[in-house]
Amino acid sequence: MADLAQEFVMNKSVHSDFLIHWTGLDIDQKYDKEWWINKSKEPNRVIIPYYLERLKYILKYGLWMNEEKNYIEVTKDGNKHKIKIPLVARTCFTELRLSEVRFHAQKFGRLGIGFKRMFVFNRLGNPLFYFRPEKENWLLPPFLYGKQQDGVDEFYSCFLKSMDEEQKEGNLLGYKQFDESEWRIIYSEDIEKRFIDLKRSELCDFFIRPGEIKDPEFHKYIKENDRDGKLRFLIHLKSNKVTAEILDKWVAMIIYPNIAVKVESEFNPGIRKLIEVGKPKRPDPPSKGSAGYEQFNKPIEIDLDACRNF
Repeated sequence: MADLAQEFVMNKSVHSDFLIHWTGLDIDQKYDKEWWINKSKEPNRVIIPYYLERLKYILKYGLWMNEEKNYIEVTKDGNKHKIKIPLVARTCFTELRLSEVRFHAQKFGRLGIGFKRMFVFNRLGNPLFYFRPEKENWLLPPFLYGKQQDGVDEFYSCFLKSMDEEQKEGNLLGYKQFDESEWRIIYSEDIEKRFIDLKRSELCDFFIRPGEIKDPEFHKYIKENDRDGKLRFLIHLKSNKVTAEILDKWVAMIIYPNIAVKVESEFNPGIRKLIEVGKPKRPDPPSKGSAGYEQFNKPIEIDLDACRNF
């Protein structure tokens, strides 16, 4: 019995096997703003068409990469300073157990698209490195102990993040951002040029500009949903070429906002086709090893309320 207990401890992972990208905050704020305090068991059906539309375009064209501010605030000698980082577009993921995702969904939306880690690694993504911005540390010595050079384009700085949101004087840190366990994929015109210069242009195939997509309905959707004009690229979910129908084998999970959206998705022919074609039936025995089965492994589909049980 002791040997079994020891084996369980040794085989238990402290990390989730899934990295989840969350979206839909705009939908929740408009149609179901206080969903997490609703005691009713009846799910809000108003959000169904909006979330189904969001899922359809993600499966068809990919995850949005928005361009955000290009600096990090730190404190030195009691004064706030800004460290400039390269201007890039980014897509973020969380490494959280399913039982912990409900609070995170309140901040970013209730539709979660989950991937095995290799999806992010193949696109040169990484987990973020968290630091205390108000304390001296070895992570930022170029700024704290010298002058930052103009034109610095070291992309590693895009993976730095404060452990917490800005705190008022006297408040203790809650490490809220650290608890998100964020991963990130970045891309930009400069990164694309560097890939080409390094003769690694195959990495560019993972990304697509919105203008390359010839779909008037999708561009109408962009116009309605990209109010701040931050969309720069999309990370398509295809296995290789943008025109291919097969999904990347590491696409692994869909978390729905509620059971109503999940059921409607199961009966939506457009979404079913994208999943069935994207993850086809196994024609022949795959290659040895579990990775050979991933291409035929249909995404796990679960609703947010059910995640509390895992």
